[in-house]
Amino acid sequence: MTVAQIFRDEAQIQPNNHFNILKKQLGQTLPDLTRENNPAWQDVINQAGLIEIPKGTSILEPHTTCEQFILLLDGCVRVYQQTPDDREVTLYRLHTGDLCVLSINSLLHRKDFGAFAQAETPISALVLNKTQFFKAMLASQIFQEYVLVSLSDRFHDLLELMENTIFESLDTRLICVLGRMARTSGTDVIHITHQELARELGTSREVISRLLKGLERKGCIQLGRGSIHVST
Repeated sequence: MTVAQIFRDEAQIQPNNHFNILKKQLGQTLPDLTRENNPAWQDVINQAGLIEIPKGTSILEPHTTCEQFILLLDGCVRVYQQTPDDREVTLYRLHTGDLCVLSINSLLHRKDFGAFAQAETPISALVLNKTQFFKAMLASQIFQEYVLVSLSDRFHDLLELMENTIFESLDTRLICVLGRMARTSGTDVIHITHQELARELGTSREVISRLLKGLERKGCIQLGRGSIHVST
């Protein structure tokens, strides 16, 4: 069963008392949102669907529309584009509490999603249909601000990606990606393949391998089997 089919199957996303789940999952990430005490807002959340999606699942594709507003409670989703020659480039990632600007645009305007979204880890999310989403927006100013700030953040991510792609060399972008991954993981050892880095940056594995070898010769990194040690 595809995720699109799951979203359409009400048996898979029956409403329940989900406000307590939201508070537990997002209490540290979005404290203001979890302290919203408007009964109308809490009622919408309690009527939302709760969905669990396995790692590796394709959630949305370019020619599909998003029928639900998705509030990510746990996990990581990669949103990316694919070129005609099957190269990939990451647009942004969604983590706990993040919103996807492309999915909201698709939901509100019934337009194609325009990219790929894949679960990089097992994820759980609350889902609201279009009517519930508008009720939530009307019921809570905190939720309104959360949506607007999240959309602004994703728009900034896309602008930064565009600027880096146009103005930064590929080796500079590679160094930035490795540094970001090291900071995110909290360790100097990054477990990633050359092919995965190529997909991240929209180039070929051969180009990435050549650039990594150059960085190793300069003493910036040490290459291992399926891993990269970033020198500090």
